[in-house]
Amino acid sequence: MHRRRGTPRRGPGTVLLPARSMTPVHVRRRRNAAMVVGGGLVGLGGLIALVALVAAASGDGAERAPASPRPAAATSSAQPPPDPLTPRSIRSTGTLAAVPATNTSSAGDTAGLGFAVEVEKGVAVDRAAFAREVERTLLDRRGWTADGAYSLRRTDEDEAAFTVTLASPDTTDELCAPLATNGTYSCHQNGRAVLNAERWTSGAEAYGRDLARYRQYMVNHEVGHALGESHLECPGEGLPAPIMVQQTKGVAPCEPNPWPLDSER
Repeated sequence: MHRRRGTPRRGPGTVLLPARSMTPVHVRRRRNAAMVVGGGLVGLGGLIALVALVAAASGDGAERAPASPRPAAATSSAQPPPDPLTPRSIRSTGTLAAVPATNTSSAGDTAGLGFAVEVEKGVAVDRAAFAREVERTLLDRRGWTADGAYSLRRTDEDEAAFTVTLASPDTTDELCAPLATNGTYSCHQNGRAVLNAERWTSGAEAYGRDLARYRQYMVNHEVGHALGESHLECPGEGLPAPIMVQQTKGVAPCEPNPWPLDSER
């Protein structure tokens, strides 16, 4: 018996399926796979739709406004305004500039001793503010004019009995010679109460951080020399130091004091 060409040989226990029977099985598996994938897609889409419905139902029906941006945290970048009485820089030029006077005078007495104010050009301070501070100090009722002991008034240089000068350390040394100010101290010399700008800026140990009171002391002490007063010593422990004590060098055992005592006027 001849075997038909192309027909596989059948061995014992072998069942041959028709060749076309493979196709339905293969197609059926692909359809099932497609159904699984499609079912997954449908399930994901349904989940998204459900979430959207829940989100819509939870609102109040009004359109949500976009969230307002949080305000930026405030930063304290602003610096305090500079002190007009503190020089921004100090440079020796040797050139003195007069500050024009006002009409202010002690108790309105135009016959009082006139004082002028000048600042070295290399000292970068508000000149008008410095002149006002000198004037306030000298015309204060706690100062040299108390009880009518002296009468002072602010004038221009051509009418002044003395001048209050703010100068660099080098110029201070030149104006104060032959006194030895050593770039550190102030003085009265030749009709000038010369205030050392470095000392005006940094103060003195006796006054600690109280720069305002120390500056009052500087003015009153050097003007005291212009009025003819001499240096004094501390009268006793715990007492206020006389204004004519050299308080820049220390006041112990006295206490620092920027105003003339009654006994000094």
